[in-house]
Amino acid sequence: MRVAWAEFGLLDEAGFGSYEKRALVTLAVHGLSDAATLCREGDIPTSKIYAAMEKLARLGLIEVRRSRPQLYAALPPEPLIERLNALARERAEAFATASAGLRAAFEKLPRKLKGSQARVDLALGADSHIKRHVSRLAGARQRVLSYLESGDINAMRTLREQGFDVLKAIARERERSGVEHRVIFGFSDRSAPRLLEFLREFAASTRTLSGVRYSGEMGHPFHVVDDDTVILALDHPFVGEGRFASLLVQDASLAAQLTEGFEQLWQRALKNLREIRAWPGR
Repeated sequence: MRVAWAEFGLLDEAGFGSYEKRALVTLAVHGLSDAATLCREGDIPTSKIYAAMEKLARLGLIEVRRSRPQLYAALPPEPLIERLNALARERAEAFATASAGLRAAFEKLPRKLKGSQARVDLALGADSHIKRHVSRLAGARQRVLSYLESGDINAMRTLREQGFDVLKAIARERERSGVEHRVIFGFSDRSAPRLLEFLREFAASTRTLSGVRYSGEMGHPFHVVDDDTVILALDHPFVGEGRFASLLVQDASLAAQLTEGFEQLWQRALKNLREIRAWPGR
């Protein structure tokens, strides 16, 4: 069986082992098959096939036909992808819910680094920016201040299409903890229509925010978390996705400076959407 396995690399990132991936793809080729055929055509050891198929069936990615020999049936591509997306969302939400205990475990670890030296983490690409940095907003204990622009909107929409809805996870944890989260959306005449679409699309996740305002774009999106952690987004017009990286900096002094700037901008920012709707190009 000739398959371009590189095209199915996303299954590796979704947490599937090599034999599970090969079994799922091989079954998709045959539509209906027994274990022996899957082993032969997918180059899967006989000792591994049943565990792989049990996992795929448990996750709702295949159907099991009780017969002699037992047969397995593939799902059509569309419901299969919908189920994979649902599994990704469930894992993200479960991790966000359980992360409080994980955070406590990390905080109990002894620290060898002393003093006020800032700690910096670099995430490359929009995917890592959302998954490694923005997702940390769900674990805030005191408050979050966010200034967002079109690069943030594009990154969050793209990741949700891939099954990782970071805003939903943050909103769920915010409702549970009651942590303050205020957001200022930066916009221009060109980006205002996309902002309106984003606000409609993500209404369920943004309606629980502590406050929302709107301002002209500054070109420097950021988040301040718990007055000691800062996320700085890095965009460039020559990069396809726009958002090419972000920095997570643990530095109370920098957080204080950005908090002061946020509060000043908050006082000047618009309080409703009526003026945005009046912008040309909507």
